[in-house]
Amino acid sequence: MNPEKLKDKFIGCMLGTHVGDALGMPVEGYDCKTIEVKYGELREMLDARMGVGTYTDDTEMMIGIAESLVECKGFNGRDMADRFVKLHDPERGYGVGTVRALSLIKEGIDWNLAGERVFGGGSFGNGSSMRIAPIGAFYYDNPDDLRKIACESSNITHAHIFGKEGAALQAFAVAEAINSDPSEELDKQSFISDLIKFVSVDGKLYKAKLKHIKELLKCGPDKAEVINRLGNDSSAPNSVLTAIYSFISHIHDFEDSVSYAVSLGGDTDTIGAMTGAISGAYHGKSGIPQRWLDVLENGERGRDYIEMLADKLYELKIN
Repeated sequence: MNPEKLKDKFIGCMLGTHVGDALGMPVEGYDCKTIEVKYGELREMLDARMGVGTYTDDTEMMIGIAESLVECKGFNGRDMADRFVKLHDPERGYGVGTVRALSLIKEGIDWNLAGERVFGGGSFGNGSSMRIAPIGAFYYDNPDDLRKIACESSNITHAHIFGKEGAALQAFAVAEAINSDPSEELDKQSFISDLIKFVSVDGKLYKAKLKHIKELLKCGPDKAEVINRLGNDSSAPNSVLTAIYSFISHIHDFEDSVSYAVSLGGDTDTIGAMTGAISGAYHGKSGIPQRWLDVLENGERGRDYIEMLADKLYELKIN
């Protein structure tokens, strides 16, 4: 792959996370019908609790992963967990399970044990999937390492098998998007078949829903059917697949894919962030609307910092 294109994809998947997160945050918790009545198709960034273009825990934790990978030149669970604790800003809207896990780590529980103590066996929320884009990018050419590292990074806060499987699947979708050329027509059915093959024997629910996606791609369903068959809540099984479908069903345009993801309602910031990561990995930064990039939060750890991190991650990968 052309080096500049690969770099553009690394940046795209991380900025895409920020974009989808920021677009979806103001309507988080709304149902599909309410969004349609109030906004039609949500195509512009709305003012949210922290301002237009601001991000939530989704992007903040993604930043922590990228910082750790760059600093440690690969995965280091202790360092990544410590960064999650350091970056934790309650104003960003963290989930209760993640807050509990980070509190345990802060109290001295080992990084790879804290997640198991949440909800008596681990959370299967989408918190480890929403932040996984840098791992999908960094290990885009090695599915075995990608799975291992995605699951280990998930274990910090989301130790349930469904949480870990969701993070691995989302990371692999990002990797597959990086490996795909948007100038050529993508075989959607083959793309989903590759994801099905990637899912482990413990991920039967994910395999079943990926097969639903294959069926949905053939019939052009309405949003109600997509929500009914794939989900739109904050659990990993009911959101990772929805993000994958939002991308693959609107493959030709980043804006269309992310706007569609947010229009489904529910956990809109995270489904938007995950869709943005995959679509950004496919189209690159160059495929993200400039008007959206222009309004993204750009403070100490904002848009420019995220792009710089993605650039460093790319340089680390190729050198």
